[in-house]
Amino acid sequence: MATFDENTTVLIIEDSHTVRQSLRTMLANVGITRSEAAVNAADGLQRIRRKAFDIVLCDYNLGDGMSGQELLEQLRRDGSYPLTSVWIMITGERKYERVVAAAEVAPDDYILKPFSSQSLLDRLELALQRKLFLRPAHLKLQAGNEEQALQTLRQLETLAESNVQVMDVLRLMAETYLLTENYNSARQIYEKILSMKAIPWAKMGMVRILRQQDEVMQSTMLLNEIISEAPSYTDAYDALAHNLSHCGQFQEALSILEKAVALSPRNFLRLCSCGETALSVGDPAKAAHYLEKAVLIGRNNSAFGPGVLADLLQAYSEGEQLEKMDKLSQEIGALLKSESEQFLLLVCRAMSALGRKRYPDALELLRQAAGHLLSPHTNWRDATRFIEAVARLPTDLENYPGREWLQLMAQRFVKNHQDVEMLTALSRGQQPMIDGIDAAYATLQAANDQAVALTKAGQKQRAALMLFEVAMQTRNDRLGMNACALLLQDPQPSSQEKVLQLLQWLPADHERVQGFNAILARREVLHG
Repeated sequence: MATFDENTTVLIIEDSHTVRQSLRTMLANVGITRSEAAVNAADGLQRIRRKAFDIVLCDYNLGDGMSGQELLEQLRRDGSYPLTSVWIMITGERKYERVVAAAEVAPDDYILKPFSSQSLLDRLELALQRKLFLRPAHLKLQAGNEEQALQTLRQLETLAESNVQVMDVLRLMAETYLLTENYNSARQIYEKILSMKAIPWAKMGMVRILRQQDEVMQSTMLLNEIISEAPSYTDAYDALAHNLSHCGQFQEALSILEKAVALSPRNFLRLCSCGETALSVGDPAKAAHYLEKAVLIGRNNSAFGPGVLADLLQAYSEGEQLEKMDKLSQEIGALLKSESEQFLLLVCRAMSALGRKRYPDALELLRQAAGHLLSPHTNWRDATRFIEAVARLPTDLENYPGREWLQLMAQRFVKNHQDVEMLTALSRGQQPMIDGIDAAYATLQAANDQAVALTKAGQKQRAALMLFEVAMQTRNDRLGMNACALLLQDPQPSSQEKVLQLLQWLPADHERVQGFNAILARREVLHG
């Protein structure tokens, strides 16, 4: 019995007109007539965000801009692609088998060119059958019911008829435990998977757990093991570089990223990371080298944004390439127009002033930028750009506010000791800035420890109220989400009102926040 019919919708993402037409003909031959075609990753991204498709057939190589794998990873990260939909990668590269075996975010299946209509039909059938088996759990996850999804997955594990189905269930179960921050249970599942088969993506799951639990040394050892076993698994290089950067080991991180760039020289995000890390090392010439490449190939990449231009501006500023700096500054000024972009615009203007050693002007611009540090629009990366600009100010300037700014910024963004180490390294030895970071971490740790103690003592509501107050003051995402989780356990309208206040500034695209909104939506339906 077919798992699709004339109502099945398909999106083809392929840069070749001939191949697009051929695929549409193949689909029609097997009874699928509701198909659309996108010519590149950016086009596909827009179509997927406008409409849900049952199946996406995506070419791995899409020319300039994102690859099909990068597009899938972005969609999965921001929750734009439904769990119930099927993604099949089309590739002429036989080495893609190694990529998909390692990929943390993997397609549901892949098919090697050339292939026949019957081959495509067979792969569609298998992929859809796997998806249908998991559909009950996927629907509960999409509705924000993680606990019910886990119960369903436990049932599906007993019903699985093949090792493939068992592995699919276990993988989704581990990812769901990670989503709910139940790291011990996630760890047990990944260990179970690894006892069945040494799969790189399962080891990467263990890396994510170790990183969340601040076990940097163990995760670094495991990443080195993954790279040794799967040298082409570039995601592991990225994760290792992230670990090293968050420990302030920027030179080592840059070396790892350069190895990954050698493996995938046109990966836009990795080129950006190389440039960003070179800035942290204090090598503006190398930073400009990688960032100019990123800008050159990234214009057609849907991930392209003002951030890469801001980093390139910093490279020009620190490298005293003043003519290039002024030209790029004009482009950035014309680009950043909205209220949500004012923080980054002010930081960029401060970089230009620093490039010309106009320190009082830079100080005033950064003072204006500091007024946006608690804005929901200000993100971690832009805040680290702010830090790197502040670190270039002479500390003997009148009314130098480095300590106060860093304390405010760190209270908002720090989640663990790794973040503290990274911010400390970015402070370039400026003691007032380091003192501000340490003071912020002490505040956050005290709040977290008190919440844990109250919860263990059975005083969840007191813990929730305490976390709410500190989160509203600091705008710290982690404290805010933990407060939401506890407040939602209390049926009182006042607790729900506090959740709504937190959700006004918590990141709407975060999986936990989407789950909180789903719970509130269900309660609204239940209570009319």
